[in-house]
Amino acid sequence: MQGCCAQDKKVGSYNQPSKIQTKTLSLGGQLFVWSARRWLIAAQKKEQIEAALAYPYRTAKCPGAAKLLDEIMSILAVSSYRPVTIRCLHCPVLDNDEWLLIQTLRKLQTNDEKEAAGLVDEFMRGALATTFLRAATLYANSLSHVGKPITRTNFLRVIENQNF
Repeated sequence: MQGCCAQDKKVGSYNQPSKIQTKTLSLGGQLFVWSARRWLIAAQKKEQIEAALAYPYRTAKCPGAAKLLDEIMSILAVSSYRPVTIRCLHCPVLDNDEWLLIQTLRKLQTNDEKEAAGLVDEFMRGALATTFLRAATLYANSLSHVGKPITRTNFLRVIENQNF
């Protein structure tokens, strides 16, 4: 995995809108992105990962999700068939791969396992992809149970048309 804010190139074939702001994500989405970025920093510095991630998840009332995040990132680090790019901790925009991971978690949170598996296929295949999806489902569900869903609907609006 790579961690760099200066890079702004597309990796893989998943096409997404560029320059998605992290601040527009749901609280669960923001927590995931921050955690993935912090996980990479801790791994590079050989810090204790669980300690690096513990406080935000205790604060969010889902301390078990930190271990799941560690499992997700560990599987991703050793099993992806191409480099997966994670931006630096304070980067205000998402990388394409971060967006792909967010979309995977969103699909899992809405029980669309088939679509999530298709997204995971962009960077991982085989038996460990199944393990990745299992851990990612548990992670997404643990955030959802404490009111920190990955999915956010506040950008959707119903427009009533009187002409129907």
